[in-house]
Amino acid sequence: MNVRCQNPIQDRAVLLVGTDLSQMPADCPTESSCLIRRNSVAEAIPVLRHGHFDKVIVALSALQNHFEPSLSGLRQAAPSARIVLLAQMLEEPLLIEQMNQNRMSLPRLFDDYLISPVRLDELTNTLTKTRHSDGDKRTETDKDRRIEELEKLVIQDDLTGLKNRRYLRQFLPQVLALAERDQLRVTLLLFDIDDFKHYNDAYGHAVGDNVLRQAGRMIQRCCRSHDVVARLGGDEFAVVFWDLPSEKHDKQNPPRSHRDRRSTKMNHPHEPIFMAERFCKELHQAAFEYIGPKGKGALTISGGLATFPVDAKTVDELLEKADMAMLEAKRSGKNRLYLVGQPTSE
Repeated sequence: MNVRCQNPIQDRAVLLVGTDLSQMPADCPTESSCLIRRNSVAEAIPVLRHGHFDKVIVALSALQNHFEPSLSGLRQAAPSARIVLLAQMLEEPLLIEQMNQNRMSLPRLFDDYLISPVRLDELTNTLTKTRHSDGDKRTETDKDRRIEELEKLVIQDDLTGLKNRRYLRQFLPQVLALAERDQLRVTLLLFDIDDFKHYNDAYGHAVGDNVLRQAGRMIQRCCRSHDVVARLGGDEFAVVFWDLPSEKHDKQNPPRSHRDRRSTKMNHPHEPIFMAERFCKELHQAAFEYIGPKGKGALTISGGLATFPVDAKTVDELLEKADMAMLEAKRSGKNRLYLVGQPTSE
């Protein structure tokens, strides 16, 4: 039990809920807030019922896959408190979806979210500044603006709108830690467009930019909504295929045909291979009209796939193994995908 004030009944007290808040300092309370910590929602609810709290900061991991009932319990225990979720970068897509759904529910399960890591003083100061006099509620415009500001913190590629290299380097350690904890698999695809320099030289950089944009949109359509697609620079792209913890049971008991395919693909998950091969087919069939009548079927890619933890144990190893597989695909004649050690198809 970490209590950081003598009088939790006082106004502007803050309750932190969740073990992944341990990175925050454990020193004396700030001048602006009284701070109390609890490790779980079950421990937090009695505290909320017997005290007055201005804010409740809840680590998403503390909800333990009981998102709605846990937040409903917190809201009932503290109906006037501002409930803010604290999440990791890889959890943001799911939170944005929940935020949109949350707008339709009354009372609202939570009021806002933040992406960790964040310092305690920054957290309390930010939330204090956004407090309004009308019961600590913000208009829909304010909420939309806040979401846009948070999304801008996740740096995107200016040309394609995809995530960029910096985002990828921040995202990979988080998703590998999750995969190790929950025994999930993460597959990284690195690819570039074959002979892309030719399109720039023959048709101009404006056409080359259009090729990159269209390729980015196509690979996104071939992936699941939570998979991360990034442009690393030039014509090089990366895709992180990762399974949600809720899908773990299905992956452990795939249909017979899936088990057979995975055994012939060196134990790589079936879905990333299927999505990558589908992208190659759609790219080959696409009509790139701005290239001219020869645009259809002209574009191909060379790519390499590597999987955690089968092929690599760290972020650097995963990037290196996928890059080596991509180079092997190029050396073997381009227009193909290589797993670590062998091509997906001849």
